[in-house]
Amino acid sequence: MSYTSILHPRPEVLSEEGVEPIIDLANVSDVHSGKLEARPVDFLSLTFPTNDIRRVVQGLNERFTGRPNTPGLYLFEGLKGSGKSHLLVTIYHLFQNPSAARQWLRKHELSCQVPSDAIIVLNKFTDQPLVSIWDYIYLKLTGSHAPVGAVQPSLDQVKAALGDRRLVLIFDELEQGIRTIGDTTLQAQNIAFLQMLSEWGNRTDQVTLFASVYSDTQEPGNTLKRVPALRVQFAQVSEADRARVVLHRLFENYLQFRASEAAPTVDSYINYWMRHHHQFGADEYRDRLLQTYPFTPDLLDLLLRRVPARGGFQNVRGALGFLANLVRLTHRSADLITAGHASLQDQETVVRLSDLDTTGDLVNRAQDNLRDLANAPLASEIAAATLLYTLAGTGRVVGATKEELLRAAVRPGIDINDFERGLAAFQRFAANFHESAGLYFFDLEENPDAKVEFQALRREYEERALAELRKLWQTEVFREPAAVVYSNDETVTREAIEQLDRGRVRWVLAPRRLTAQERHSLYYGLSARNEVILLEPKDSRFDLDRNADLLKWMRRSLAATDLAERTRDNQRKESYSRIARTERGYIAQAIRQAGLVYVHWVQYAGQPLADEVEEEPLGRSFTKDDVLTHLGQNLYPWAFFAEHIAERLDTFWRRTVKEIDQQYRNTLGFPVPTHADRISKAIRQLCRERKLSVNHQRGNYCGIDPVLNDRELESAIIDAPLAEQAALRPVVLSRPGSLPGLETPDNNMPGDDDGTMVPIPLDVLPVDMARAEQDIPTLPHPTVGELRQDIAERLQGYPEGRVTSVRFSVLLDRAVGDLSTLAAAYRGSLSGAGDIMVEITVRRRGDFSKADVEAMAERLPIVVGAEYTAHMTVVARSDA
Repeated sequence: MSYTSILHPRPEVLSEEGVEPIIDLANVSDVHSGKLEARPVDFLSLTFPTNDIRRVVQGLNERFTGRPNTPGLYLFEGLKGSGKSHLLVTIYHLFQNPSAARQWLRKHELSCQVPSDAIIVLNKFTDQPLVSIWDYIYLKLTGSHAPVGAVQPSLDQVKAALGDRRLVLIFDELEQGIRTIGDTTLQAQNIAFLQMLSEWGNRTDQVTLFASVYSDTQEPGNTLKRVPALRVQFAQVSEADRARVVLHRLFENYLQFRASEAAPTVDSYINYWMRHHHQFGADEYRDRLLQTYPFTPDLLDLLLRRVPARGGFQNVRGALGFLANLVRLTHRSADLITAGHASLQDQETVVRLSDLDTTGDLVNRAQDNLRDLANAPLASEIAAATLLYTLAGTGRVVGATKEELLRAAVRPGIDINDFERGLAAFQRFAANFHESAGLYFFDLEENPDAKVEFQALRREYEERALAELRKLWQTEVFREPAAVVYSNDETVTREAIEQLDRGRVRWVLAPRRLTAQERHSLYYGLSARNEVILLEPKDSRFDLDRNADLLKWMRRSLAATDLAERTRDNQRKESYSRIARTERGYIAQAIRQAGLVYVHWVQYAGQPLADEVEEEPLGRSFTKDDVLTHLGQNLYPWAFFAEHIAERLDTFWRRTVKEIDQQYRNTLGFPVPTHADRISKAIRQLCRERKLSVNHQRGNYCGIDPVLNDRELESAIIDAPLAEQAALRPVVLSRPGSLPGLETPDNNMPGDDDGTMVPIPLDVLPVDMARAEQDIPTLPHPTVGELRQDIAERLQGYPEGRVTSVRFSVLLDRAVGDLSTLAAAYRGSLSGAGDIMVEITVRRRGDFSKADVEAMAERLPIVVGAEYTAHMTVVARSDA
């Protein structure tokens, strides 16, 4: 039921022209303009006798009916739009139009006898500034200028000019009149003249002064307030009186309105709000709502108290006009008018709100946010109320509480959950919608999180998010761009694996746990399939492709990155970049928390159900290097390869080392050669242990480490041990007799007719020729402890070897965020966001044992987040 069934809007309220919202004293004498102020009957019929108006009328009646000691000064104090001009025009018509005034007085049961022959002098000082107020009065009284003197006219001179007549002075915007006088002496003279007239008015009813000022703390209010006066301070006008003035102005039957008629509607709203707002003072609010019906007290408080307190509307569109427009918008449907009805989709409302927008485009930003969230529940009401509370705010009170928004947006029949969803949508997605200290408001400063959140809803980010998630796992978490992320399309995954370089480990990252069928199909027919390492999430519930949080974070990261690239504002760019980094950090952390397991093939059978696999947890290994180190140290150390080959030597006879290496790379269930030297080191060890012989064109080896480089060893043939001969080391003689200390008949070696290689017994070689240098590098390690362990393992195969040179490298290359978290030795006095690269190289030369090198490693500097490597040169003497 519409409120118009109880209160009837005046015709002008619903007309295209609307109400005259601002009362202007300057219009009272312009009878030809048709202005409301110049039509006394119409003007007074729209004037509600508030308590202050009644006080003034009673004071005038007492003054001019002979009551002694009545004040001759009426001082009206209040901000722009508070009602000062309306009261001055009312007083003017009481003196100037007694017939219309008597009708109005009788209608409201008031009495006021004022002289009909009084000379009325009025001036609105913003329209007609004066150099001297006395000269203006003299012209009105005598038709000629005031006598010229060094100071203002004396009291006797004014009395002579006035004679036995009565003078009524009505001055509006008096402060402005004094302020525009540039000469401080003239200012003081005008103030003193006004004070003289006011004090004279207290002694006689010949002079009565009505003056409006903004504040009694400025001149002339500061002086006039010391004179006995009837003062009206509009800031202290009661809420009920403010409401009555507006309601009487907008509704033609307001004087006949009874609160009981609106009680059923009011009670339905109060009861509904009480169910969802437990701290709601229902009884007090009900009384206020019955006084302000059909407007909520919240709305009238905004427009009649807060807006004037911040300076009021800036042009001819006042609060009354704003409320009249709301009546036009709602009179057919609403049963209560709230701040939520100030729709940003109504052009007239937008124009009026823009009048309060001193910053220039806050209204436009709010409209943009509303367009973005047009489909959100109660979006129009929430945006309208929030903006109105924002524009009416003063000091620290800018914005609306949640309860105020609820009363503005929710009415009986509305699901409270719609309100909660709508408010949450603005908090998440509206770029200029903010919340602070329990107040919701619009601001020109963008909420970067909300901007990113809304941008991330675009379909393009939904399509890009999955691919970027996979890329992030590869490059930022696993740190191997060439790793293949398992696709639900097995053909695509297999083709991607085959495109990777063979002869090295090929990595497959599964975004979820795979079924036995999927694992079997993945490896079926792959080339070198034992070098394909399949890693799956340790958390069986994890699914990278379907994790809503990961996809949301990635959409936000992509949106933030795009916004950062498009903006030219450095502060916004940094905010968006920070969000992008944060969201990617969330993703990386979630992937790490899911953990990894290595799918270790024990047996690959003809059918998936017959396959035998073990899932090996990888602990805190997340990167490729960490996983490789874990597998190389815990599952596939080189010694394990030696044992595995030794168990099946009879299957390898007369095969090259390269063929054996290839068999290990092809055969699922065999140890995985995670490092390129796994097979070659195992063959060398077995050769030293006389479990096999290594045969090459440079010589046959058994019981010693073959003096062949890795490329030469690949082409060597493995065969049974040479039990019948001693270990031989090949030596190439460039010419006969070139080997010092070795003599044969004719200084030639047997079989050395053409200068080719000839096996020479080791025990007859000079000492310096029984020595061979080996370069031994380590893998990168995150701690010096792990580096020491790697060094110990690598030097284990050289029990008699001596290290002649060792180079340690410490490398830190990463985005650290805040530089101040690093030691000053690396960053100096720099702080703030930044990236850093630190490289420390330590080289030692000498004659060191295995224990010496391990001790050196333990004494390396500790750099958090760095990688440690070592490169050693070992001289090993064979004693076979």
